[in-house]
Amino acid sequence: MTAVSASAWGPDGHRIVGVDALLLLDDTARATVIEILGGDSGEIIGKACSWPDTVRETPEWEWSAPMHYVNIPRSAAHFERERDCADGLCVTDAIVKYANELNRPGLDAEQRWQAFAFLCHFVGDLHQPLHAGYLEDRGGNYVEIEYRGEANNLHQFWDRMVIRDRLGAHSGWERPYSGPPWMEQEENWNPDSVQCWTDESHALVASSAYPDGTVIDECFADQTWLIIRQQWQKASNRLARILNATVGNGEVMTGEALEVPGDPESNPGIAPVRRSGQAESGSGLVR
Repeated sequence: MTAVSASAWGPDGHRIVGVDALLLLDDTARATVIEILGGDSGEIIGKACSWPDTVRETPEWEWSAPMHYVNIPRSAAHFERERDCADGLCVTDAIVKYANELNRPGLDAEQRWQAFAFLCHFVGDLHQPLHAGYLEDRGGNYVEIEYRGEANNLHQFWDRMVIRDRLGAHSGWERPYSGPPWMEQEENWNPDSVQCWTDESHALVASSAYPDGTVIDECFADQTWLIIRQQWQKASNRLARILNATVGNGEVMTGEALEVPGDPESNPGIAPVRRSGQAESGSGLVR
């Protein structure tokens, strides 16, 4: 995937992940997040969790574009940092980076808002399977498809076409099961687990992301929508685990993934740039 084509889920998906995560926070983490965001409405959460897409093409933030995805070889079953993210600029390491940034001493209110926004967004991005896809077809961007008479590419089918069709003009969505929401057993968070989440998404690319032909039928679309909703649940649950561990009553289990590679000078992280002007100059979501 290239930096200009790595927009996942669109604003609806990122808002859903953020809103559902907030419902799973402990009292301490919830109070902290509300303080960071200035509220807990869907509009406030959605604005933050979608913000990285609105600024990624601006000069101030173009360095962040590669952090929305990771390319893993088709023949590989697992993420390998030395091969797939040697410079630290990929979605897997970005999640760990901004989880650490969120609680770093010395950040002002704007920088903490940006850290939350990046964290929420990148957790959502990682759970779009094609954001852990193949370099040769740019995460499905080079795969032409047709759905209901509309031509597009496979990445956009996963990012927007199915979501737009299933949600329509409404922002509500139904969980994929009649039972309780999907939950992981772990209460604390180990940063190493982000590599496992990456492997999960990469495995979905091979098993479920590609249709048999260029014309997508309703059976494949239904299956895609089911996976999308499952991935939203996983993303919100995992985002909540990170937040509970970093700003709540949970615990961060130290691990190798805490050490994120990359030159700090070339990977600047949080910058003291006001989001309002950037949102105006980069308001269009990328392809």
